[in-house]
Amino acid sequence: MLLSISQVRDEKASRAFVGKTVEVCGVVVADYRGPDQLGGVYLQDADAKDAGDSSTMFLRIDRSEAVSVGDHIHVKGVLVRAGERPQLKPDVSEGSVAVRNDGKIASARPHELTFDGREIDWKSLDGRLVRFTDDMIVTDTHDLARYGQVTLSANERLYVATEMIDPNDADPAGVSTAGDSNVAAVNAFDDLSRNRSIVLDDGSAKENPESLYLLNATENSNGTRTLRVGTRIKNLTGIVTNVRGRFMVMPSGNLDIEYAERPAVPDLGECDVKIASFNVLNYFTTIDNGRNQARGADNAEEFQRQEAKLVSALNALDADVIGLMEMENKPGVEKRLVAALNRDVEGTPYQGVGRPDGLSDAPGGGNAIRVGIIYRRDRVKPVDSVQMVVDPAFYDARTPLVQTFHRVGEKTRFTVVVNHFKSKGSRGAKGADRDMKDGQGANNASRRKQAEALVEYVAALQQKHGAVNLLILGDLNAYSQEDPIDTLRAAGLIDLVHTHSSEEKPYSYVYYGRAGCLDHAFATPELASMVSNTAIWHINSSEPKFLDYNLEFNPKPYYQPDAFRSSDHDPVLVGLDLE
Repeated sequence: MLLSISQVRDEKASRAFVGKTVEVCGVVVADYRGPDQLGGVYLQDADAKDAGDSSTMFLRIDRSEAVSVGDHIHVKGVLVRAGERPQLKPDVSEGSVAVRNDGKIASARPHELTFDGREIDWKSLDGRLVRFTDDMIVTDTHDLARYGQVTLSANERLYVATEMIDPNDADPAGVSTAGDSNVAAVNAFDDLSRNRSIVLDDGSAKENPESLYLLNATENSNGTRTLRVGTRIKNLTGIVTNVRGRFMVMPSGNLDIEYAERPAVPDLGECDVKIASFNVLNYFTTIDNGRNQARGADNAEEFQRQEAKLVSALNALDADVIGLMEMENKPGVEKRLVAALNRDVEGTPYQGVGRPDGLSDAPGGGNAIRVGIIYRRDRVKPVDSVQMVVDPAFYDARTPLVQTFHRVGEKTRFTVVVNHFKSKGSRGAKGADRDMKDGQGANNASRRKQAEALVEYVAALQQKHGAVNLLILGDLNAYSQEDPIDTLRAAGLIDLVHTHSSEEKPYSYVYYGRAGCLDHAFATPELASMVSNTAIWHINSSEPKFLDYNLEFNPKPYYQPDAFRSSDHDPVLVGLDLE
């Protein structure tokens, strides 16, 4: 008995045919019979008057069958299940379903799908062939190596809501740090982002495959292939499917891809001094054995891989002063990193400022990780020993370090304050630090107090010395429209990333496919007048995670001891013209 796919998908109408031998026909719209793929094809009704009315079903067919996309075929077998997931099995006397190929005598039109900001009813599209009328942008590659999946968004990459929307002020230029008058706009921004995104799946059920889907077929100069956030896919056509309660699309044919290129080190223009900020992602010389609370490499090989990538990135920055976050807080770690840097540079120019006296007793000084400062002694010279900001606000964060420098042979001084504010993680957050559901995450009250402590520290210096050339930089764990950043702006400090950078929408971090700035640079007005340029070098946040130093879920052939994915944060660079 010949049934249409629409009939087979109608559970009530086809109930009488379940358990019987039937024949269905349609056009092959997707073929997933490659190695490690689903082992079958998708058929779609060929005679639907409208693409939105057509039905599709998956059929397991041997790879030996001469069937390709666009063929009109008849498939005969036992209908063992009808409804949303119809299933056809071979007759007991046959090894596989019977297939008759009529050739390319029909066409199947995909359902045209446009992202217009409204929520899409993916359930109604389950199993359908669709074509995305928008260009689709890769926004997240976290699951690329493990599941062969990437997240796409329509037309442009996605941003964290509070990178763009202030929960307290309708005007982004506002600096209020209290109230929730604009939280509805934050939520609306998040809803719009969700409505503009979908996961692209490789059509395989295998985890951790040896060959990775969507990687650029053209190798970079160092032999590495990559798939960066920002890569553009045009005219995407595929099958909508539901995987463990999550809707995805599997491509039905070749993809038209414009791969995003890796950026060169930013040009800071004419400047005398280059200063950088870099979160080094848990650089621990103590190997993590699962019991010792270490946070970095799990074995000696991972540590070697981690250090090689960090050395490559830090040397490529060619900065005179570098503020570091997430170094293991124990003696000797900074010296180990400096020694590794100097092995690759003539004249062993790198030097660390060390740990200030009394760090362990200062608020935040007992944290497992700390901030640090290294510099090139052939270019700049420290003034006195390293200092710190001692304030109760930092008890649950990291103690900020302070160091004043001047160029070798010159007198103009500048001071660097390196920071790593409390994270957004909600574990243990209580009272005012609970996640207030305003887009700022947990511990916002603590981060705001830490920003206030820096403002007080700067004000004390200004009261004592008058004008000061001071730069606050580091991982502030706050996006650009959040309270801690407003606190610094309200104090008259200059947000260099947004005032002295040519990037229209700067970002330093990507979280679940949303980009934003967690890493910042603020200057006193005196120093801001000397800034030649500020830039973020996107070597980490836009790169797939599997290119980092870890061995688990990271195919070894893709590892390179280069700067890319040396961390999860991008470094910030500031150029100063001190003359």
